[in-house]
Amino acid sequence: MFFKRLVLSNFRNFRDLSWYPYRGVNIITGNNAQGKTNLLEAIGFCTTGLSFRTSREKEMIKDGTNSLQVSALLERNGVEDDIIVRLAENSIAEFRLNGVKQKKNRLFLPVMSVSFTPADLDLIRGNPAGRRRWLDTEVCSFEPAYAYHLHNYNRVLLQKNNLLKEKIKTTGFSEILDSFNLQLINYGSRIIYSRLVQLGKMASVLKDLYRELTRGKEDIYYKYLSSVPLGDKLNIEAITFSLNSAIASRSLEEKNRRQALVGPHRDDLQFYIGGMDARRYCSRGQQRSAVLSLKMSAIKLYHREYGEYPLLLMDDVMLELDEARQAGMAGLFALPLQSFITSTAVPENFPRDFKTVKITNGQLIEGER
Repeated sequence: MFFKRLVLSNFRNFRDLSWYPYRGVNIITGNNAQGKTNLLEAIGFCTTGLSFRTSREKEMIKDGTNSLQVSALLERNGVEDDIIVRLAENSIAEFRLNGVKQKKNRLFLPVMSVSFTPADLDLIRGNPAGRRRWLDTEVCSFEPAYAYHLHNYNRVLLQKNNLLKEKIKTTGFSEILDSFNLQLINYGSRIIYSRLVQLGKMASVLKDLYRELTRGKEDIYYKYLSSVPLGDKLNIEAITFSLNSAIASRSLEEKNRRQALVGPHRDDLQFYIGGMDARRYCSRGQQRSAVLSLKMSAIKLYHREYGEYPLLLMDDVMLELDEARQAGMAGLFALPLQSFITSTAVPENFPRDFKTVKITNGQLIEGER
């Protein structure tokens, strides 16, 4: 998969931009606060339908204007596709593929890019919500129905929590709560199952990549920590039964605390490096190696599933990694994937041919190798 053309209108600090990226590695340089990350965000928005920086899409509209447009010409499996994304202040984003209006989930599943930001480097030692977001993003890349289940689960979860907070004022409280629980069990069991399937696929790839990155010195594995007791039979039926039982057993506690306490929104992922809890006992360098391996695993699994590579978006990450971990990425950059890397300076001894562009106050200047 390759970006052949990118055109921006009123996106962040870009009023107008037209760019024909290099098919290989594109290094985006410039001083801070000039628009490097904005350019990367636009690429991500046009290939996933989401911003990796904000959930408030309207923040991407340039100050003083009331709408934005991002358009791109992509080559996917040898076929050219023209994607246009429009967003106005008082409306939801509109997505078009080759001139035909599309539903976002239909257009961006599988998602077409993998982002890697400084915030991702804290995935291992950060809070559970961050690990859940990462896992949900990974599963969405490989299972179109997952986004539907997750959206509906979060919608019903919000309704249930609101009901629990206002239970004294609500007529028919028990019947409504039962209805919400049935929906949460239906969607939640599918979310947990899909997460476990994806983690199972990733386990051996992650282990091999981490051993390669650490030159065979350490192993890595993870455990899915569920708020629902999970037995050996990890199928939809067994998970549905366990989730139903767990919600029933904690019903009184949920009412007293006025919040939903059981379900995939409470789950976590625990990583182990060299047999030790990576969050508590491993060094920052080990944690970063783990995150780097996770990103590389996603790319390799994507290629295995779809026969092509996603776009790689790296926002000021290279200079955050030490020389050993930069060298460990040589295998990644040897792959025939198109990469977009922001940095205040061109990394030394970069392992592959590249082209540079410089961003100055929302203006793009083509550079050289």
